[in-house]
Amino acid sequence: MDKDDELMNKIKEFNEARPPMASYEYYERYSGVNGHAQPISSLARLQAAATNHRIAELEERLANEREVISGMITTGTVTLVYAPSGAGKTVWVLGSLFKSIRNNLIKGSDVIYFNEDDGARGVVQKAKMGQKHGMSMITLATSQDPGLRTTQDALGLLNMIRLEGQANGKIVICDTLKKFAPVLNKGDMRDILHVFRQFAAAGGTIILLGHCNKHRSLDGRLIYEGVGDLKADVDNMFGLDPLNDKFADHQELLVINEKDRSQISFSGGFRYRQTKETVGYEESVDSVEFLDEDDISELKKKQMAQINVGKAFAKYEDEVLFLESVMKGGAEYSLTELFRMLNDEHLNPNECSKKSLRNCMDLLRGNMLKLRRNPGNNAKNYRWIGEKW
Repeated sequence: MDKDDELMNKIKEFNEARPPMASYEYYERYSGVNGHAQPISSLARLQAAATNHRIAELEERLANEREVISGMITTGTVTLVYAPSGAGKTVWVLGSLFKSIRNNLIKGSDVIYFNEDDGARGVVQKAKMGQKHGMSMITLATSQDPGLRTTQDALGLLNMIRLEGQANGKIVICDTLKKFAPVLNKGDMRDILHVFRQFAAAGGTIILLGHCNKHRSLDGRLIYEGVGDLKADVDNMFGLDPLNDKFADHQELLVINEKDRSQISFSGGFRYRQTKETVGYEESVDSVEFLDEDDISELKKKQMAQINVGKAFAKYEDEVLFLESVMKGGAEYSLTELFRMLNDEHLNPNECSKKSLRNCMDLLRGNMLKLRRNPGNNAKNYRWIGEKW
């Protein structure tokens, strides 16, 4: 049996572990044939498990629901947050959680952070930061507990915490999801998500950090790296779309709301100072700040510009290469001059048409192409400026 089979068998055992379906008192109430106890029927067990017997308990839990990350994530939910590699998922989640702890929304002692996406230096750095806020950070590879060395061990422990009645109020972060589950396998992902869903149903909170595909969709949008069914299995699903390059002073993240079961859907974004020689990692984490709807109108314009560039590269790669090659010297050209160059087979070996070139230029205008109108005749002149971010 290979390791994957062992993992899935272990998880299935965890999922099958249940407290008794009926209490001892209920069992006795339905027993009694000649004084001998009899097992209750399957129908009686099903009826005993009905939610309407627990309305008061569930209402009390809803009354105690609170925010984990302001306006975005509440207790008792499973949330997936995904972003491109290097966009700052960990900076975002740590900065947001630390702020919630400082604002007394949550207790640091309730936070359990599984750091499975870091090297030794990063583990020590984040452990120190977590310790300042009272939270527990676990790295399975360096765990001192021989029974907590693998992801299946971690999932089993979460399941036992639930069965022991200690999940309520606890906040678990898995960084990253693909270290806990084969994100491209529907069956395995479903079984593992079942552990998380049971933990959340017991009052716990799960935050899963995931990745995007390297390339965006044809319309320039982020694509989550994993099975599509995952969206149906979580309560909330948010994308973090980075809008600046790694050399900018700040990174700005526009939140893409894929799924939100909150009564008021989250809309907004975040900003943080990027780590560099003059800005340490802890300073980056502490700089995370929320951007509300009024702050992000410019970010949405920037995002649309990025989407348009993505569309241009996806649909009009030959046209982009043509424009870059003929305009790389920095000179300005009118549309008529560019159309004339299409007739030169050396400049246009891929036989781009006027229509496709015009469509490509419409997508790149204001982004990689700068438009200037001639004040004399109001003619349009274009100059190649390349990447802006």
